[in-house]
Amino acid sequence: MGYRSEVKSLIYGTAEEMKEFKMACFDLYNQVREDFGNDLTDEKNDKYEILYLNLSYMKWYNEYEEVQRWDEFYQLADEFGLATEFCRVGEEMGDVEDYNSGNNGGRCEYYLEVVQRIDAHFNR
Repeated sequence: MGYRSEVKSLIYGTAEEMKEFKMACFDLYNQVREDFGNDLTDEKNDKYEILYLNLSYMKWYNEYEEVQRWDEFYQLADEFGLATEFCRVGEEMGDVEDYNSGNNGGRCEYYLEVVQRIDAHFNR
């Protein structure tokens, strides 16, 4: 069965910046689109265009080719000057990765947040 994680990752910038980045990394961009299918979506808000990777119950191992390609794509986005965010929560308590870039000059918006809590529902 394997160890599973929840993974969320964002790459974002202005419409022009995102267009230039996608063109500069055209082949890799198309490959990660193929790797992640409907789990990689294009979003936007009033400030940015956003690539949103949204994975649940995923085997996120560094030796997997699609994980390596995402890591390469993510690093290129950072080098390109785009804002990036990444969160991974594993099955075991405390297994959390959370990092971002682009916070120099206020670029990182901190859209992703890892929250742990316990809820009690007695009226079910």
